[in-house]
Amino acid sequence: MLLKLTHETTLKYSDAITETLMELRMAPRQASSQMRVSFNLAVGPPAGVWTYFDWLGNQVHAFSIIPPHSEVRIVAKTIVETQSEQPNLASITDEYPVNPQDYTFSDYLQFGGPVVDCPKLHELVAELETSRGTPMALLVMQMLHLIHSQFTYEKGVTTASTPISDVLEHRRGVCQDFTHLMIGMARVLKIPARYVSGIVHAGNASLRGAAQTHAWCELYFPSVGWLGLDPTNKTLVNDHFVITAIGRDYRDVPPNRGVYKGKAKESIQVAVTTEELRQVPQHLPGERIETLRIGLLQEAAPIVSGRIAQLEEQQQQQQQEGGQLHQQQQQQQQQQ
Repeated sequence: MLLKLTHETTLKYSDAITETLMELRMAPRQASSQMRVSFNLAVGPPAGVWTYFDWLGNQVHAFSIIPPHSEVRIVAKTIVETQSEQPNLASITDEYPVNPQDYTFSDYLQFGGPVVDCPKLHELVAELETSRGTPMALLVMQMLHLIHSQFTYEKGVTTASTPISDVLEHRRGVCQDFTHLMIGMARVLKIPARYVSGIVHAGNASLRGAAQTHAWCELYFPSVGWLGLDPTNKTLVNDHFVITAIGRDYRDVPPNRGVYKGKAKESIQVAVTTEELRQVPQHLPGERIETLRIGLLQEAAPIVSGRIAQLEEQQQQQQQEGGQLHQQQQQQQQQQ
């Protein structure tokens, strides 16, 4: 499937700020299941943009804006071709337990951040059929069914940092919470599991999180490798899912995070659109960085101190916390 993705983020401030420094994880990964054909990133006000790969292989674009400004806008446009198809679970012969020996799986077996070990998590796992020799395919389908049947999809009740112990208590959440929950269940069972941030194209299907930043997980099967599972929609991942970043949990993959100096209040708007294409447009650059016409402030009162805030906009959720420089961990990843 050939898809065009547009991801727009606008940050506005009630007063002048300076020294914005931000990193973005918006470029889809190159993987066996997808090929990024073109990526165009536009940032305003004018900023120097540099790129690197983080320790997990996610591509990061970073930029800084030093002079006074009151708005930052980011537009990422991608054309990507996806090739993954839903696997035939009946053909997968792996059995529980997995017992991975490779040290590279260690990070995906440890609890941390919002994926906390707690009694209620073990109670939930106890409802699964986990005897030796249980087919792994059956086990993961049980996990998907358990989350779908016992938890309610509801926006506005959690934040990016909500631990799964709270989700287990209230039995409500969104895609990020259900992804963290399934990862937690896998880690109790010593099955390597990792968090995936990306975008889903609904097409003719009715999918929660479609045309927005979405979250799902991947569990490791020795015979087939990493298998994508979406607990929010109780489905296996297919060619409608585009992977942007992978990590141990959400902390590794926010679409944008950064700091700025100032006391201004911040508001954020995020829009994601997806479109299926018949063919690749001609004369596409592989990657291009552009500048948006967002002006700098010519005169501004001296900014002596700032406050730190954390903003993690999970699709429909915005959270800010105070401190002394302003930290944004935007994103979209959650409440849609």
